[in-house]
Amino acid sequence: MPLNLCCSNRVEALHALLAQRLGAAPLSDPFQRELILIPSMAMKRWVNLQLGMCHGVAANIEYLLPAQWIWQLAAQQAPGQFPSEDPLSRERAAWRIHGLLPGLLSSRDFLPLRRYLTGDDTGVKRWQLAQRLADLFDRYQYYRPEWIRDWSVGRTTVGSADGVPAWQPQLWQALIADCKGRHRVALIDTLQRALSSGTACCALPERISCFALSSLPPLFVQVLEALSHQCEITLYQHSPTDQYWADLRSKKEYARKRLSNPEEAAYYDNGNELLASWGRQGQAFQDLLLSGDVLESSNWDYYPPAGKDSLLHAIQSDILNLNADPADRTPDDSVAVHVCHSPLRECQVLHDRILAAMDADATLKPEDILVMVPEISRYAPYVEAVFRFDETASRPFVPWNLSDTTLADEHPLIQTFLQLLLLPSSRFSFSELVSYLEVPRIARRFGLEGAALEEMLNLLQASGVRWGIDAGQKAEFALPPVAENTWTHGLDRLLAGYAMADVELWQGIAVMPGAQGADALALGKLCHFLETLRHWHNVLDRTREVDAWQQTINELMADFFAPLPDEGDKLQQIRDAMKELKQYAPGQEISLSLLGYFLQEHLNTRTQHGRYFSGGVTICGMRPMRSLPFRMICVLGMSDAAFPRREQSQAFDAMAGHWRPGDPRKPDEDRYLMLETLLCARERLYFSYTGRSLKDNSELQPSVLLREFMDFVDTHYSLPEEEQKESGNSGAKRKQRMSACLRVEHPMQAFHWRQFDAAGKRAALASYDDWWCEIADTLLKRTIHSASGVGESWPVEALAGEEEDADQVDLGRLLRFLQHPVKGFFNARLGIYLREEEADENEEAFTLNGREVWAIHQELIERALVGEEQSERELQALFSARGQLPHGALADASFQSLNKGVQEMLERLQAYQGSNVRPLAVQIACPLPAQRVVLLNAQVSRYRPGKGLLHFAAARMKPKHRLELWLEHLALCAAGMLAQEEDSVLICRDGSVRFLPLAQEEAVPLLAGYLELYFEGLTRPLPLFPGVSYELALGPDEAALRRAQNLWFGSEFSPVTPECQDTYIAMMLRGLSGSPLENEEHLALARRVYEPMRLREEVW
Repeated sequence: MPLNLCCSNRVEALHALLAQRLGAAPLSDPFQRELILIPSMAMKRWVNLQLGMCHGVAANIEYLLPAQWIWQLAAQQAPGQFPSEDPLSRERAAWRIHGLLPGLLSSRDFLPLRRYLTGDDTGVKRWQLAQRLADLFDRYQYYRPEWIRDWSVGRTTVGSADGVPAWQPQLWQALIADCKGRHRVALIDTLQRALSSGTACCALPERISCFALSSLPPLFVQVLEALSHQCEITLYQHSPTDQYWADLRSKKEYARKRLSNPEEAAYYDNGNELLASWGRQGQAFQDLLLSGDVLESSNWDYYPPAGKDSLLHAIQSDILNLNADPADRTPDDSVAVHVCHSPLRECQVLHDRILAAMDADATLKPEDILVMVPEISRYAPYVEAVFRFDETASRPFVPWNLSDTTLADEHPLIQTFLQLLLLPSSRFSFSELVSYLEVPRIARRFGLEGAALEEMLNLLQASGVRWGIDAGQKAEFALPPVAENTWTHGLDRLLAGYAMADVELWQGIAVMPGAQGADALALGKLCHFLETLRHWHNVLDRTREVDAWQQTINELMADFFAPLPDEGDKLQQIRDAMKELKQYAPGQEISLSLLGYFLQEHLNTRTQHGRYFSGGVTICGMRPMRSLPFRMICVLGMSDAAFPRREQSQAFDAMAGHWRPGDPRKPDEDRYLMLETLLCARERLYFSYTGRSLKDNSELQPSVLLREFMDFVDTHYSLPEEEQKESGNSGAKRKQRMSACLRVEHPMQAFHWRQFDAAGKRAALASYDDWWCEIADTLLKRTIHSASGVGESWPVEALAGEEEDADQVDLGRLLRFLQHPVKGFFNARLGIYLREEEADENEEAFTLNGREVWAIHQELIERALVGEEQSERELQALFSARGQLPHGALADASFQSLNKGVQEMLERLQAYQGSNVRPLAVQIACPLPAQRVVLLNAQVSRYRPGKGLLHFAAARMKPKHRLELWLEHLALCAAGMLAQEEDSVLICRDGSVRFLPLAQEEAVPLLAGYLELYFEGLTRPLPLFPGVSYELALGPDEAALRRAQNLWFGSEFSPVTPECQDTYIAMMLRGLSGSPLENEEHLALARRVYEPMRLREEVW
């Protein structure tokens, strides 16, 4: 019985032939399962769906991968001799080799490996080597079976002529001795002998259908040939052309051969250049199939003629007919190459192009679209962000499904677990432990959820926690064993505050009150959390047998993760991985580093299948053997480094230097995948890549395969003469490349105006996002306004209808707003908090920043004013115990410098020595327009009976200091709580300011005016600036304007950041051409805020 071969350039045609054969000739036994060999799980699902649509039902069909089927069949033919699963699969062989290597390295032949593994204390290097060797032996079994046969019987010199190192046969013999010689080649040889002699002891399948297999090892083809004498075998082969094409050579190969052997080169057939370059794998497979003597080409071959109604169809037709003649073509949208600035923009553009395609063709459905991405894990978050359904989304929803993401990418909880395995080497930084508690299952396990957790973390940060469990752990990093800024130090402070809140310093611990009531319960749970971390930090870093590791991992998960009722057990993947490890490496001792490496690799390479064709656009990785037909195929991420994959052969790979036709090579596999992708696109083929740098807009190169494709298009297709563009003033025609018509460069931002105008639609730039359109419209109007010469200096647009309708406002909130109205608008109305430069929360201070110096100064001065009698040494010990000073000798130097500044300020505050502070709480009813009354609540903490209100700062006086004093002064006056003989004073290092009491009827309207500004500032950003506005409040005279410009633009003599570079103000100034300094509204608002204050202040 011959081996039947059915070929077609369309997978649908192959499927029709398969369905016809299965329907026309059912199996004789209705209970026997139909056997179909498939190249991938995606192909399995597609074939099954198509068979169901064709026959109404698709049942009792077994789909197997070729390697899986051959082992299963061979094991059935030799019962008891071979296990049900391959003992030398890559995973099992890797762990066997890992266990065998230590006993073999003493041999002289293994000297290269012994040198390579020098210094491998954790075993990770040995495991990486074992993986490479397992992969090497796996390929040897498929593609060099003669070596394996000879090595297995002791002929260890076989292969030495091909560069096989002497240690490889010895390692192979040790490997098969460990599994009693039950390897793949021996199994297949046993099967072939049984088939050739007719002694097969198990019922063979009646029919085997091999569907769209783009390659097979020669060993498998031999099995199929032997099996074809006993059952019907049909190969349904996807072939790009109906002609013999195994002898095609690319231009590069032809040029190389012409230099080395001109006579032989004369017989080379160039044919279709793209097919010759991308089809090497298919050529080798065609030769392999035709080299046998049992293959019979059936009359079932079907190559439907490809039309030339579009560029895509013309390319496919030329490949089918091996046509290499150039032709004129009018460009169309059947092939497009989109150039973007980032993966996010690629996904945004893809979403828009899918919507545009469905708009242009009402019959195109999301199920007709396939999106493939070489780096699917990198692009998956962007796909999720752009395509996910959101009721508030401003763009149409496109149904979609995502496949081929890894287990670790799919479940972030797995990454958290892998991070816990690093506890023995962790610094226990503040942000790391906070990130653990932000995981819901960990927070639930320790009872730290909601507001209680947030309050605890705020207290801990204030207590000075930065990193380290305790002083002992700092010593592990070869640092002084100082307890300050560690978790134990911070918790000790809070626990002492709970036990004795009225004490400042107890046994070297700076008591920190605050943990009372519910917070005290949360503090106890936090201590439990830290103790659990400490326990695993101490016990994890040990070498254990795999069985013991399995128990340890289960205990670790039980200690940290509580089940949530609305979630499945996402950690089951880790338990499954540990079961596999126990099965593959029983009794082996491995380190924590190796265990973590294994789990990380295992979970980052195991992909999630099963979502193919589940509705919507199919988005998946770009994998070989996926020749699936779709009306529209899109390929994202075609960057130079991403595709095709690079082949990194090992120095000990004997196949690399002695290549044979049919040997697997990743670049060839990816080239053939590109060819299959081109042939399977029915109406549209879409490519995109990151072709411009986000940093400087420089050009980035696409994949070499995409460049080949564009060169092919330019070489074989040209624009008709009448469509050539004119060049220069002479009106002469210049040759325009076809690829230039296919290439579309997109703006860097999704809100660029070109994507929303009529020309943008014609240029394939159109966007369907309403929100981006609104932003683009606003920016375009601003640009036009600026270009007209008006020179807009500040935006005038306001947000309508959402003005805050509060009947009470805190004075502190009003103050923060008036000190920086632009920032107040971004924070309060837009919820935008731009990152400002802050101290690293994971590092203890080696020098004090301005805020820290100011806080210590204020406390030291306040202590001196109320008459506390503490020595400098006691105060320094207190601040060191709080973690507010650097460690060691730096603490002495820092405190001496701080105390010097304090003494200078105390001389200016002599009049207030011994005065006590009385906190006041006041509430003022402020009438606003439209008969609205707002209550202003003020907490005044620096009122001193008989003296008045005292503010001080051991720093240069700034407008924000004056404004704070002025608002509190107005609040006390409006509440009638400031006596006539009392005043409000601000004393700074470089001067003092005083305000005399005001009548209530004068103070209340001033506060009401500030509240009006506050509510207006919630609808739009007000042009008020912290320092500039103060300087210009009394009019822009020449001196004031000069001072304002120095503050705005900065000065080479001033270390202060210019106000125009403030992060919030700079954002507002983007796209504006004028200067807001002399803007009429700015000057009016400056007078409104600062003029009443400046007219009433007394400076001395």
